[in-house]
Order: sequence, then structure tokens, then C-alpha cells
Amino acid sequence: MHLIPQSWSHLHILVSVFPSVGLIFVLGFYITALRAKNEGMKRSCLVFLVILGLLAIPTYFSGDRSMALLSQDPKISEHALNVHYGWGLAGLAVLLITGGYALVELWRGRAVGYLSDQALKVALGLAGATLVMMIIVDELGWEISHHELQRVVPAALAATATAQTWSHVHMILNHFPTVGFVMALAFYIIALVVNNDTLKRSSLVVFVICSIVGVPTYVTGAAAMWALTVPPIPEISKAVINAHRDMALWTLFGLGFTGVAAWIELWRYRYIGRFSNTSIYLILAFAIITLGIMAETGHRGGQINHPEIRVPTDVLPTDPTAGISPAIELLINNVIWFVPWQTVHFFGFTLIFATVLIVVLRVLGFWKSVPFSAVHRLLPIGVLAVVMNVFTGMLMLLADTYRYVVNDYTFAPKIAFIPIGATAVLYFSLSDRLWKLKAGEDAPAAAKAVAILVLVCWAGVIACGRLLPYL
Repeated sequence: MHLIPQSWSHLHILVSVFPSVGLIFVLGFYITALRAKNEGMKRSCLVFLVILGLLAIPTYFSGDRSMALLSQDPKISEHALNVHYGWGLAGLAVLLITGGYALVELWRGRAVGYLSDQALKVALGLAGATLVMMIIVDELGWEISHHELQRVVPAALAATATAQTWSHVHMILNHFPTVGFVMALAFYIIALVVNNDTLKRSSLVVFVICSIVGVPTYVTGAAAMWALTVPPIPEISKAVINAHRDMALWTLFGLGFTGVAAWIELWRYRYIGRFSNTSIYLILAFAIITLGIMAETGHRGGQINHPEIRVPTDVLPTDPTAGISPAIELLINNVIWFVPWQTVHFFGFTLIFATVLIVVLRVLGFWKSVPFSAVHRLLPIGVLAVVMNVFTGMLMLLADTYRYVVNDYTFAPKIAFIPIGATAVLYFSLSDRLWKLKAGEDAPAAAKAVAILVLVCWAGVIACGRLLPYL
């Protein structure tokens, strides 16, 4: 699985994303714990803040050793290394302080039998400050070895080149499903051990969010392939990219299975008030398998532009036409296969928008004679339609990725609207106030704002999708 570091650079790549991306997810759990006033969940979050603080140690030493190796590369700027090192020291210092403060509060809370609300808020503030610092550090770190982000394409080739913005966005996004899954799985296992329903629900929500983010991650990855190969960059191999894309396909399916299973259990929990042991452990199995696939996907992605993590025993692919992805591209480019998938794709959008419209109209005050629990029963239809569209959309994307990312101005907005709209729909599944909304009652203002956001996003997805052939 390539999880055992083969070098200092490899170790740094593996651990350095957790103090930033991992902290985002811990903060999400932490804020949920504070709002739910769940003591067990608060303590779990403090434990993870301590663990992230301890990760500052291997992050520092691996980064320091990596600098010694990378400084020998003439293509890497010594100034960039020094700036990253300076900000890294400051960020890791704040991270250590945050972890230390969390440890002190855990120790004090164990002695007196409760956690201090004031101390918990201080820990939240420290974690927020740490996150800001680590985001800056990560961005400076990417600039060290990802020279393609600053590549200037000759004017003669500019019309056919793909914007490096896709590569940059992919570098940011791809850490969220992977690190997020690690954090969600860790919290989920703790929830099963201590039998904490609030923590179970929160973990399931993160599984769903990771599966949603997996869609733009895959799409930006497909676009980044063209940004790195047209015009080609000599040190980057199309065959290695295809090997990464093949595993990314399996990751997308794994995220889909886990996310849908998690959402179904969240939806079902509303009606019976408890979790099914069978479903809970089935989701655990899906998550573990998916995490293993993502680990291999991430390693193959790292091999594309990080020669320092390659070892002599690695056998890298050399045939750019080999693999699942090129074969699917060739197959779907045949109009006999493209048209059926496009038809299913349009039908899926019809189901999505119909479901969204019914739920949104009830939240906005139409059909007030119907309780929200009645329209809540329609949500699985929308989720099924989303799954249909992700699958068919992925196939159509493979058929003509280059045209979409280079010439279509509505493609990027469409991809941006999908995760925003899908994540916002989660509010309808989770809101206790909406669930208790009886016939004749008006929805809260926050729910109406979310409803408008959902409607705008999915209308934007459909409009941008229909404009793709014409712009």
C-alpha cells in the first residue's frame, strides 16, 4: 500500500497534510461537539488535537531532512525553501501549543470530572489560528516542487493549452477525501467503541461529504492531466498519470458506495431513532476498503511529479495507451455508447431537480399543509439520481475531457455548483427543526436561505450543462 515511508521526502508528504487538512475535519467535529454539548465527543476532539500536535515532530524532522536533499536540485529555489521553512517553524510552533493546551485541558478535566467551557473555546481559537498558519505553509510548500503551476506556455501553443488552475485546484482538493476519510474513520471507530450516536452521525456526515468532494477532485484530476501533457512537460509521464487515473476511478466508486450507504443510514435514522448494526458495520467495511484504494491512488499521484519519493524497486508504467481509463475513453467516444449514457444523464437531472423543487418549495412556504417529514421521504430519489449522474457524467467526461476543460466556459461553474448544492442538501437530511416541522408551520429563516442556495445551485448545474455543446 506504500504507506511505509521510503525516504524523508516521502514521510514529509505523508504526514504534512494532516496538520492542515486533518485539522479542518477535527474542527468540524469539535464545533459539532460544542453545539451538541456532547462530552464524549469533546474529549475525542481534544485527543485528536493532541495527536495533531504530536505530528508536528515528524513533520519538522522530515521537512528538515527533505530540505537537505531538495536543495541539491538546481530547479528548486533556495529562497522558496527558506520561506517555507520559516513559515513552517511558526506554524508547527502554534500547532504544538494547541496540542499542548488540549492535553492540559484533558488532564484537568479528568481530575475535576468536567471540561471547562472557557478552556474549550480557547482551544477552538488556537486551532483556528493554527489552521490559518498551516494553509499558508502548505501553499508555500507546493510552490517548491510543483513548477508547472508557474509554467508560461508559448503564445503559439496557448490556444490549445489547458489552464494550470485545474492542477492547482486538484492539488488542494485531493487531500480532502483522503485525509477526511482517515479522520472520519478514526472518529467512527471511536463512536462504535463508546457507542456515541452523536459521534456516529457526525462521522457518517463526513463520509458523505468526502464522497461529494470526490466528484470535483476526480474531474479536476482529469483536467490536470491535460494541463500537464498539452503541451507536454518532459519529466512528467502520461503513462504514470494513466496509472493514477485508473486507481482514481476505483476510488470514485469506493467513495460512492461508502457515501451513499452512510447517507441512507442517516436518512433511516430519522424514522426509527437508532442505527442498524448491520448497516453500521457494512459502512465500516466500505470505508476501510475505500481508504486502502485511496492510499494507493495517492501514492501513484505522488509519483507523477515527485521523483524524490520513487525507489529503485518501483516499476513505473511506460505505455500511455494502457489501462482502464484510455480504454473507456476509446469506447465512449463511439456515438453508439455516448448517446445512451447522455440520455440517462439527462433523466437523472430531471429526477434531481424534481426532488429538489418539491423539498425547496415546502421549505419556502408552499404546500404548508404537508409536514416536512412527508417530503423528506422523497430525498432518496434525488440521491439515486445523483449517483446515476455521477456515473454517467464520469463516462461522458472521459469521452471528451480536453474539449470541456479548454473550450467550454460553463464547465467549471457546473463542477463548482455540484458539491455546493449536494452538501447543502445534507441540511435537509440533518436539521432537527425541519424534521419537526408540522403541517401549517413555517420553516426557519436559515432553512429558507439554504433552500434558495440549493435551488440556485442545481438550476445552475442544469443550465451550465445544457450550454456545454454551444460555448
